[in-house]
Amino acid sequence: MKFKTNLVIGAVFAALLAFVYFYEIKGGEERKAAAEKSKELLSFAESAARRLVVDRGDTTIVLEKKGGDWALTAPVEDAADQAAVERLLQNLKETERERVIVDSADAVGKPEIAAPYGLDVPRLGILLETESGAFDTVAFGNDTPTDRYTYVQQRGENPEIFVVRAWRFDNLDKGFFDLRDRRVLPFEKEEVEEVRLASAGGRIVLVREGAEGWSLKEPVEAPATESEVDGLLNRLKNANAEGFVAEEADSESLDEFGLAPITTLEVSLLVGEERAEKRLRIGHAAEEGDYYARDLSSPQVFLVDSSLVKGLQKGTDELRNKTPVKFATDEVTRIDIVKAGMSLIAEKDTADVWTIVAPERREAKSWKLNSLLTDLAQIEVEEFAAEKRDDLARFGLEEPALRIRLSGAGGELAEALLGEDGSGNLYLMLGGAPQVYRIDAELLGDLDLELDDVAQAPPREEPATADGAAGEGG
Repeated sequence: MKFKTNLVIGAVFAALLAFVYFYEIKGGEERKAAAEKSKELLSFAESAARRLVVDRGDTTIVLEKKGGDWALTAPVEDAADQAAVERLLQNLKETERERVIVDSADAVGKPEIAAPYGLDVPRLGILLETESGAFDTVAFGNDTPTDRYTYVQQRGENPEIFVVRAWRFDNLDKGFFDLRDRRVLPFEKEEVEEVRLASAGGRIVLVREGAEGWSLKEPVEAPATESEVDGLLNRLKNANAEGFVAEEADSESLDEFGLAPITTLEVSLLVGEERAEKRLRIGHAAEEGDYYARDLSSPQVFLVDSSLVKGLQKGTDELRNKTPVKFATDEVTRIDIVKAGMSLIAEKDTADVWTIVAPERREAKSWKLNSLLTDLAQIEVEEFAAEKRDDLARFGLEEPALRIRLSGAGGELAEALLGEDGSGNLYLMLGGAPQVYRIDAELLGDLDLELDDVAQAPPREEPATADGAAGEGG
C-alpha cells in the first residue's frame, strides 16, 4: 500500500514539474517573445527586405535591392549608400509601439479621426516590401505635446493610432541626400596600382612597386613617400559630396562649372589587375567655397569641400621620399669613411662589436659607429637641388669633402657623398644615383669623424725602471 502511495505522489510531482516547465518556464518565454513581437512596428528579417519607399510629402524615395546591393530608382536612378539604407532598416525593425491612443475599432472607416494627430497629411510614410510581400504603409504624424513621442498609424485593416519614441522617428526621417551614395570616387584603396594627378601645372604619376612601396614616374623618377601617397588615397576614399548641383549637365554647363576641360585638378586611379580607370575631375570654385566636381563615369555634378581639393593638390617635392639613404642597419658589417688625407675603416664581428682596422687596428666605440649609421638613415632632404649630375663642382661634389661607404655580406649597401658649396650649404649624392640633395649643414660635423672620435683610447704603458723592466705599482 505504501509503495502505491509513493508512486501516486511521484506521478503527481512529475506532472507538476512538467506543468511548471511547459507552462510557466517555456510557456512564459514564448509568451514573452510573443508580447515583444507584438510591440514591433514591423516584424521582418532585414535580409529579406527587397524594396523600400520613403514618402516625405515633397519627395518620394524608392530603393530596390539589385544583385545584393541597394539602388535608388526614384526620384533619380543612382547608387545608394549601403550603410545608410541598412541603418534605416535596422531602425525600422527596432522601433516599438509604446501605447495605443485610438484602437482599431474606433479608427476604422473614420479618416477624420487621424487629423488631430497630424496623420491626415503625415510628415513621413514608409512602405516596406520583403520576399513575402508588402507591409501596410506606416504613417508618422505630429509629436505629442511633450515632444517625447510621435503619433503613428499603420494604414490598412488595422488602422489603430499609437505612439513611438520621437527619436525613433528622427532616425527614420531620412531624405534623398542621406540615402544616396555620396562618395566622390568609389574604390578600394588596396587595389590601386597607379595614381595620376593632372592640372594646368603639369602631371604627376605614381606607381605601386609591390613590397617596395610607391614610386614617382613623372615628372621625375624617384622613390615616393609612402605616408603622403597613403594620406592622399585615404582623403579621396573618405570624401563625400557636399551637395548635388545637377543630375545631368550638357557641354555648356560643364564648361561653366570648369569641368570641360580640366581647370583645377583631375585625379585618375588605375585599379586592380585589369587597371580599370576611375577619374575625378575638379572644376571652378563655387560661391560657398566648395568646388564643382564630377566622377567621369557618372552624369552628376556635385560639390566637394575645399579642404579635399587642397589635400589633393600635391606638388612633386611633397610626394618624394625625403630620407634618401636606404639600408638595413643590422646588415652593415663594414664602414669606410674617406676624406682628404685620411681613410678610416671599421668592421663588425658576429657579436656586433666594431673594430677599427685602418689606419691602425684599434678597439672601436661601437655606440659611436652605430650612431653614425642612425644619422645616415635619418638624413632628411631640405631641397631637391638637381636631378642630373651636370655641374657637381657647384655643389662641392666633384671632389667630395666626405665619402661614406657601407658594406655587408653581399657587398656594398649604400654610398653617401657630401660636399659644400662655399656658402654654408651641404649637399648629398648617393653612389650610382644622379640626384643631388641639399641637407642640414650641421650634419657634416656629426658624420665627419676622426680616428680618435670612434676608437677606444689605447692602453696606458707603465713607465720603465732603470734596468728596462716595467715598474711595479707601489
